[in-house]
Amino acid sequence: MEKKILVIDDEASLRRSVSMGLMQKGYDTEPCENGMKALQTLETFKKNQIPFECAIVDVRLPDIDGLKLLKVMKFNYPELPVIVITGYGSEGTRDEVKYQKADGYLEKPFDVEDLTRLLEEISPARKKAAAPEEAVQKETAPAESVTDYVLVTLDASANLMDAYRSLYFKENVLYCDAIRGDYDLILLLQAESHEKIGEIVEKEIKKIAGVSDASLLTVKVPVFGENVVSIMGSVDRALGKDKEEGAVYADQTARVRASSYVLFEIEKEKLETIYPVLHFDDQVVYCDYTEGKYDIVALMKGTSFIEIENTIRTKFKPLDGVLRIKEWPIITLFEV
Repeated sequence: MEKKILVIDDEASLRRSVSMGLMQKGYDTEPCENGMKALQTLETFKKNQIPFECAIVDVRLPDIDGLKLLKVMKFNYPELPVIVITGYGSEGTRDEVKYQKADGYLEKPFDVEDLTRLLEEISPARKKAAAPEEAVQKETAPAESVTDYVLVTLDASANLMDAYRSLYFKENVLYCDAIRGDYDLILLLQAESHEKIGEIVEKEIKKIAGVSDASLLTVKVPVFGENVVSIMGSVDRALGKDKEEGAVYADQTARVRASSYVLFEIEKEKLETIYPVLHFDDQVVYCDYTEGKYDIVALMKGTSFIEIENTIRTKFKPLDGVLRIKEWPIITLFEV
């Protein structure tokens, strides 16, 4: 039986050349173009009791950083050897690969002999690692409340601070932020149902002095393919993901100085590929799938608004299926 190798790289030409080269050496490959596809493949093969001999992971992937993916694989599949490849090698990268206990490291360009030699070295020496203890999940009661966003427009003559204070201290308001953009304020409301939130908007929010209009964005649970939700959860657990304010960056010297709401209009059939990219990005604190004028609401933080804008322009706008993006910087109280 041929030994199966998982090849994860966003370059189609490299996936083809590696697959062809390994096939000639007696290996069978399963190519994947991004991290989510690779994790789905691992789960599918595990369910069917088909083991992989090794995984080959590129450092630069379009959705999950390759070094993070290495950490996830070592957490969830401790017996699987992982070889890291990169075209942007540095001493820092090599140190991180070693720290995360990768089984091999190759810098591009490499030839198939280098790769097969490394595969032969690590396969016999593979040690059976004890699976990490799974945290005992306590059963929790079904959620008794829901949350929705409300986009608020003020009259031209309205006092922003007065309207902000009136909304901020309302019982059902979890968050209230003043923003620069198409609206003046964005709220996150909580209630026992979406219908109740709609009533609050009509009977309370719109009645506040200075409010001329309020548009509802209903938060929905995204429907993904098999295993996607559980895989995203397992990635978060493996990374110990905590993106509250002050923990957006691993480098604690990089201080969060800017925050923006970023709203996306997308092709709905591309949600399953777009949403994980946002979810796993270090600058995205959280993102929600919504129904209304916009399809996704994300809160982004950065060292500056320029940094946030650069991420939007270079990483999010080129995503297949993204139609339009609106960025609304949050105004701090000092600016109000």
